[in-house]
Amino acid sequence: MLWFFGWRNLVRTALLSVAVYVAYEWLGWEFIHVPFLPVATIGTAVAFYVGFKNNSSYERLWEARRIWGAIVNQSRSFATQVLETVRRPGGEGRDDGLEEIRADLIYRHIAWVNILRLQLRKPIPWIYGERGDADHIRVVSRLRDNKTFDEEVREVLLKFTSEREYEELRGESNIANHLVRRQAQKVTELKRAGFLDEYEHSDMMRQVLDSFNNQGAAERIKSFPFPRQYGLFSTIFVNIFIILLPFALIREFGALGKSVSWLMIPFSLLISWIFYTMEQVGQSSENPFDNGLNDVPMTAICRNIEIDLREMAGEKDLPDRLQPVDSVLL
Repeated sequence: MLWFFGWRNLVRTALLSVAVYVAYEWLGWEFIHVPFLPVATIGTAVAFYVGFKNNSSYERLWEARRIWGAIVNQSRSFATQVLETVRRPGGEGRDDGLEEIRADLIYRHIAWVNILRLQLRKPIPWIYGERGDADHIRVVSRLRDNKTFDEEVREVLLKFTSEREYEELRGESNIANHLVRRQAQKVTELKRAGFLDEYEHSDMMRQVLDSFNNQGAAERIKSFPFPRQYGLFSTIFVNIFIILLPFALIREFGALGKSVSWLMIPFSLLISWIFYTMEQVGQSSENPFDNGLNDVPMTAICRNIEIDLREMAGEKDLPDRLQPVDSVLL
């Protein structure tokens, strides 16, 4: 994994370092050296700048994970309210039809979390541009299904809702939004039919509307990418420093004698790798719904929600929890 992410930079730096070493020691081009102090100053500034970027990227990643943690908690709370409060009008003991009513609400919620996952992972060209070629995306692209967004939506809706609901929602621009609205309509219908009293309806509606809050928080991260003035210039500054580094180190090692001046090459590789890796860490974390290596594992979270809710409803034929593939959990 380290080689996959670092080999381009290592090859580039090795070629540059060898060229500087040959020019300085073998060709006698001593004029190519750069004073070490200015380059060291640039390196210090770059380290602070990259550190700020990485800290901001981690905050976005952690906020996204907290949002999905809230979705997990909300899902369990909603299912508990459905199972414990939806009952026959007047408290009648008959349970015929209740299981289907409760299952309809629970399965629609499972559909919502999965549709939200698909919408968050849908690339936005005007934001991400060529990011499909980024290393942290390419390294997991072979682990993902090659289905289109519409195919995955069809699969989810037909599995957790009805064919009629799929036909009604398939053309909407924000299907997850309409699923929550339908859930609110169903809860209100149950209240009017006497399956819920006013207080139970109010509490359940609060749970339903929390879906809008969690969805909006996730969409805010998705639709507002990491500011490019930080992401772009961080990359530029790191590359400037890596290019200048061999020209600054050659004289420092050359002063120790020709027998050890070649050590400039491995030290240039080591220092450039550290700075380049710090830059990559921030880049691969700045958009947590980027279909990349460091994404929030939404597929696994959605599967866990499905298992928990169906198990709470008394079902026994449950899917398996997702396991990491090549140390990657999608």
